[in-house]
Amino acid sequence: MRRPDARCPLRPGQPCTLCHPNASGPQDCPVVYLVMSDPELRAEMHAFQLRTAQPRAGR
Repeated sequence: MRRPDARCPLRPGQPCTLCHPNASGPQDCPVVYLVMSDPELRAEMHAFQLRTAQPRAGR
């Protein structure tokens, strides 16, 4: 059974491209950690995702 490719939580819909040399995925990526651990950055990221989200079918 094939493991699913890790997705970047900062770039929804895109794969984790291992931007940081010591990262093995989003779970140990220092950039993901910094954004997710800072309340202001996390809120801004969420607001950006809401602004750029594709409208769902049937709405």
